[in-house]
Amino acid sequence: MSDVGVAVYAAIGFILFLAHVVQGVIGFGSMMVALPLLSFFVPVKELIPALLVVNLLQPAWFVCRERRRIDLARARFMLLFGFLGMPLGYAVFRLLPAEAMKLLVGFFLIAVCGLKLSGLETRWEVPKPLYALLNFLGGAAQGSMTLGGPFFVIYAAKTLPDKTEFRATLSLVWTVLNLLLVSAHAAAGGIHMDMAVLTLLAVPGVALGTYFGNILHDHISEAPFRKLVFIILILSGLILLRPLFGI
Repeated sequence: MSDVGVAVYAAIGFILFLAHVVQGVIGFGSMMVALPLLSFFVPVKELIPALLVVNLLQPAWFVCRERRRIDLARARFMLLFGFLGMPLGYAVFRLLPAEAMKLLVGFFLIAVCGLKLSGLETRWEVPKPLYALLNFLGGAAQGSMTLGGPFFVIYAAKTLPDKTEFRATLSLVWTVLNLLLVSAHAAAGGIHMDMAVLTLLAVPGVALGTYFGNILHDHISEAPFRKLVFIILILSGLILLRPLFGI
């Protein structure tokens, strides 16, 4: 990233700010916003490990700030099955070519956000035996594309109705899983000093995004904000799929 211009650095910082505003409000989504948009500036195979490092900052802060609101029983359940799914996802990340990863992210965003906008997810009564499978798939998606949020969120939304408990508990899950993934990428040589620029750019964006996201979390209705986010993410997914249309 050392040869890019100031305008690109500014765009990266702004994208990270928006991503963390979203996660500050709804408790997840920073990776879903940042990954497709930042893939225009950074190769996706380098971007995913870098974003894992960046995404340790905000969840860890929420864990410290809202530790008394964490539902440890729900967090343990998510982490147990998330751990089991992560090796499968990490293997996919290591084996899949970069362009195939971008297509996978694009399809994933469109499918998940379309489901959420349709309302089918909220009307679907998830059988309790499927909760373990959802969290396993969340671990696999987190290990491959850092996009485990939607699977964990289906479970968390059913079992954590209080929005602050929801955010605090998910923040603990993100912190633990991302620490493990950062360790795995570092052991494989995927974490290196070239990522320092992106990490430094992230600090003000994460700080400001967290500050404004927390204010919005306390003062706005979450439902319309989520809808807007999901519409934007579907557009991002379509952009990632543009090679399929010869664009």
